[in-house]
Amino acid sequence: MTFEPWRRLWKTWAPQKCKFFLWLAIKNRCWTADGLARRRLDHPDRCPLCDQEEEDVQHLLSICVVARKVWFQVLNSLNLGAAAPRNRERSFAEWWRKSLQKVDKDNRKGVNSLILLTAWCIWRHRNACAFEGVSPSAATIFHEVKNEYGLWCMAGAKKLEVVGHGGRFLS
Repeated sequence: MTFEPWRRLWKTWAPQKCKFFLWLAIKNRCWTADGLARRRLDHPDRCPLCDQEEEDVQHLLSICVVARKVWFQVLNSLNLGAAAPRNRERSFAEWWRKSLQKVDKDNRKGVNSLILLTAWCIWRHRNACAFEGVSPSAATIFHEVKNEYGLWCMAGAKKLEVVGHGGRFLS
């Protein structure tokens, strides 16, 4: 079976650790509650962000109400709020593919970087909630996306900077 979004993932500007995380997420290989349960290891009963459903990485990145709020805030800043995931999404990779159809071809590379950045920030916040006792907050994740956006642009993410109009979209 071919890994359909490989080009979208590996050709996008982002730190390697973020690409590797998203590759694992798309392949359902992240250590979330569902994987821990299969291995009979301790795991949370519910998603650390929303506390509403059982956690798996697809839920975390595309179904969780906290994550969907972050996606809407980020994408709405680009006038792409309609591309944000809905609660019926079951596959992050499929949502990603469909959302890019709503983006001008010239902006797709930048939006791809922004999607990686946002997914990475959601994952990091999930880990802070699960392991450090941090309270879940879409506002905190959005703030982290804004901070990381600036760092990624300084590190060379030119298409990301263009799509975000130099950071004005996140203000």
